[in-house]
Amino acid sequence: MTFKEIYEQVKTSRPKAPAAAFVKEVAAVTKKSEVAVRRWLCNGESSATPDALTQEVLARHFNTTPEELFPQSNN
Repeated sequence: MTFKEIYEQVKTSRPKAPAAAFVKEVAAVTKKSEVAVRRWLCNGESSATPDALTQEVLARHFNTTPEELFPQSNN
């Protein structure tokens, strides 16, 4: 096996970083973009909350409630 072949094999078999894998999983489950998922996770001006249907889908996926996943802030 050549050096390049070993590299290609490692590149495709190496597990993704846990945070990136989580974002990719949530994007696949919700059929939303990874950018949208990252906006749900960030704090600050660019943060966002998913719509009610997406919250329900995520709650079912993670076996919890939308209220637990996305608590209302007391601002």
